[in-house]
Amino acid sequence: MVVKIIYTCNFLPGKQQEYLEWAQKAVPIFLAPEELKKMSAYQNWLGHSTPMRWVEFEFEDMKAYQKYWAREEIIKVSDEWASITTNQEAKILLLVYQNSREDPSTCWGDESCYVFTFTVVPNT
Repeated sequence: MVVKIIYTCNFLPGKQQEYLEWAQKAVPIFLAPEELKKMSAYQNWLGHSTPMRWVEFEFEDMKAYQKYWAREEIIKVSDEWASITTNQEAKILLLVYQNSREDPSTCWGDESCYVFTFTVVPNT
């Protein structure tokens, strides 16, 4: 099972450079715990369209996800992140279908494949 957490946010007005400087310091903290399988960050290709930033965290399973977000250093850096951005939103995705030229396998319709998504909008 693969669990992906996708956070979206906007830069505070005039604070994009501050965010980028913070991110350079924060990324090594986010990457350090062994529970995290992969982290990717995306800038909205449409410039100042919202959301401006998408950050994806990938975990093997929900147990790894829960252990990761319970870590004191991750809570601290996440709180910092929330304080320098606006319109934060999180989605938790569970993979139910994947197909590619390299791996044509699929779990679509398999009883062991479940999906749930929800959105958390923090109080700002």
